[in-house]
Amino acid sequence: MLRATLKGMAARKARLALTSLAVVLGSAFIAAALVLTASIKTTVDDLNGDSYAGSDVLVQPVEPETAGERHVRDGVPADTLAAVEAADGVADVSATVTWMVNAIDDNGKVLGGFAPTMAVNWGDESVDRELREGRAPESDDEVAVSAQFVADAGLGLGDTVTAYSLSTDETVYDIVGVFGYSGDRDSLAGATELAFTTVEAQRLVFDGRDMYTAVALTAAEGTSAEELLRTIEPLIGDESTAMTWDAYMEETNARAAQTTNLIGYFLLGFGLIAVFVSVFLIANTFTIVIAGRLKEIAMMRAIGASRGQVIRSVLAEALLLGAVASVVGAALGIAAGAGLTTVVANSFLDTGGSSLTVPVSAPIAAIGVGIAVTVLSALAPAVRASRIPPVEAMRSAAKADKPITVPTVAGAIVTAVGVTGIALGLTDSFGSDRTDMLAAAVGAGLVFVGVSLLTAWLSKPLVSLLGLLWSWTFAGKLGRRNASRNPRRTAVTAAALMIGVTLVTATGTLLTSVEKSLASQFEDNIRAELFITGPVTSSVPATFDPEVMDDLREVDGVDAAVDVYYDLAQIDGTEQYVNTSSDLPGIVEQFGGELLEGSMGDIGEDGVAVNEWSANDLGVGVGDTVEATFTRGTEAHELTVVAILADNEETDGWYVSPKYAEEFYTPEPNLGLVDVAEGADVDAVTAEVETLLADEPAVSVQNHEEYLSQLTVFFDYAVIAIQLLLGLAMVVAVIGVINTLILSVLERTRELGMLRAIGMTRGQTVRMVTVESVTIALFGAVLGVGTGLVLGWIVQLALVDSGIDEFAVPTALIAGYLAAAVLVGLLAAIAPAVRASKVNILGAIAYE
Repeated sequence: MLRATLKGMAARKARLALTSLAVVLGSAFIAAALVLTASIKTTVDDLNGDSYAGSDVLVQPVEPETAGERHVRDGVPADTLAAVEAADGVADVSATVTWMVNAIDDNGKVLGGFAPTMAVNWGDESVDRELREGRAPESDDEVAVSAQFVADAGLGLGDTVTAYSLSTDETVYDIVGVFGYSGDRDSLAGATELAFTTVEAQRLVFDGRDMYTAVALTAAEGTSAEELLRTIEPLIGDESTAMTWDAYMEETNARAAQTTNLIGYFLLGFGLIAVFVSVFLIANTFTIVIAGRLKEIAMMRAIGASRGQVIRSVLAEALLLGAVASVVGAALGIAAGAGLTTVVANSFLDTGGSSLTVPVSAPIAAIGVGIAVTVLSALAPAVRASRIPPVEAMRSAAKADKPITVPTVAGAIVTAVGVTGIALGLTDSFGSDRTDMLAAAVGAGLVFVGVSLLTAWLSKPLVSLLGLLWSWTFAGKLGRRNASRNPRRTAVTAAALMIGVTLVTATGTLLTSVEKSLASQFEDNIRAELFITGPVTSSVPATFDPEVMDDLREVDGVDAAVDVYYDLAQIDGTEQYVNTSSDLPGIVEQFGGELLEGSMGDIGEDGVAVNEWSANDLGVGVGDTVEATFTRGTEAHELTVVAILADNEETDGWYVSPKYAEEFYTPEPNLGLVDVAEGADVDAVTAEVETLLADEPAVSVQNHEEYLSQLTVFFDYAVIAIQLLLGLAMVVAVIGVINTLILSVLERTRELGMLRAIGMTRGQTVRMVTVESVTIALFGAVLGVGTGLVLGWIVQLALVDSGIDEFAVPTALIAGYLAAAVLVGLLAAIAPAVRASKVNILGAIAYE
């Protein structure tokens, strides 16, 4: 049986090649995801290892407990630096001053981007900086800039640059030097740096206080890091903390690993989706191949082969195929992971190199999953083949397809259970976030399985209907009938394409619903037509001079102009969003807020208004008092609740007197709302606003559409990323269609010969196979679109309480998916159609 299996595989190697390609792709994606994750982690660890390299102990300020407090820089005091510098066992000390600042580029606007712009003191040894041009800054009006800053800002040696922080006004500096980093890097993981004198860096970061972000100590010869740590711990006080460099690196790398692991799980998930899709392809391939070998198997049974031997023969074939394909896939995946690591390291992280790491789990997981999926996918066809009586298998008469009642009923039940699981998980029915997420994930998987089982039942009516689009010719009618003649085969082939389309449709539907919900809330609630705001990616939150609002109110066509300050604060010990304005009633009016109790005018000096949900969360009402501590405040303030606002996405949070703005993280307005008077020329008002903002580099004026686009830009990136990654599943699905058609053409060789013998031309044969391919691909896409829309709708319904109260269909994306399905069908038909058209007529008629 083993020899027969090997000879059979050799005879069918062309048929099995495409099947193995699906396994190769799935295994390769898994290996690449694991290698990329491990390599990025190692590369980032190496990059972190350059920080304070050569130091033994690091002294830092105590980490604040809340996010709001972490925005405000407190450092290691100068007297602590002096104390540790004089301690026994200290050979060298390096003090660092660094935090985010805003710099203005050659266009007069704040330099944006996802990576921050950092101020640092020149002479800091936390990172190895290398001067490429000019010299180091020597006076407080000079700066050296990183090479990446030169590229991004369009400014260089001899130019001037304006920079500022929340602690300082805009200041002009002469650029006297340009520097890079070890490894010929231009940036620190994409971040740009401006290096000042220590005094100027302290002015920008600590508002002129003599403090340091970190102090790195090198132990004297004969003193260990642990001994030095024990020596200095009594000297640093309660405001600072110390740790060995090894402990610092362990903590830093652990934080970085949380992000890299998340990326790895994300990529691995798409690899597993591709593997899941390949299950349908492999099962379909073995079903068709075994159907063509029934006489061969019957003959083996007739001469003494047992059912078990038949099963083992098929599984041995699957095992060998899976092993070879998985090994090839693992090797290609490791190579791809290495290449992707280099691209990510050099193009995104700017590490000047990468550290390739191939974890043992990469080849083991890729090969193990590939083999397991191949063997398990072949098990059902093998068992079915072993159950056919030898005499029946030897008969040439065509057999009727088995009824599809059982898979149809099972599919309906599984789909219903899956939908129920998703609904329960998304509505927090189990009381545990982990259990709820697991229920939703399992439910989604069951929906895929259930719909896949239902495709055979759906295929005949839908395929016949879709085939009408192309069946105006004789060849088109034959192609349509071929697509619908074997519902099981068509269903399995289409299911592979359905899964990918379902996922991208569901994701697109959900994100489109989020965007439409935000847009609807804007239209329904916000009266303002223009917004003064900055980019979401600026290093320091965008603010502007509050006097701009006074000038705005005098502009013809402006009905109202309201400034908005916002921040995080501690309210009765919990972190809450707080807002204020010079026009508190106006802010509620412009945001479309509704007062349930009290009046905004009663806030006065020590009152506070709050939305209903936040009030219920803390159990307070009108007349109750709360304690509030703001980000830059040094003491708690007792405030009395004077008003309750109806819940509204725009008016959530707490509203306090504008006198507390000076204790906010940003003591200037973050947002401006401009209500244009009815009948006024919006474009003319916009131009006036732009003129008033000419000296405000951090902000610009935006209309509704532009402001919404800025808020939802991350959703757009998410849709693009998910569609690109799901492209692999689409590739596997295309292979499935090609494989099914090629095997179907081989299976119908005699039929094709007869058709050619009675007058069908080669062109008609090509059109027949093409129609069959396009119809199957379009069927899978239609199923995917329908299933994806339903899943997206279920998730949207579950998120109504979170403000996602509008259901939106991404019509452009769906049209694109359907057009892509037609293209997939056309491409998949090329090889099978050409093969079918070249069949030898006499040889085909005599084909067994």
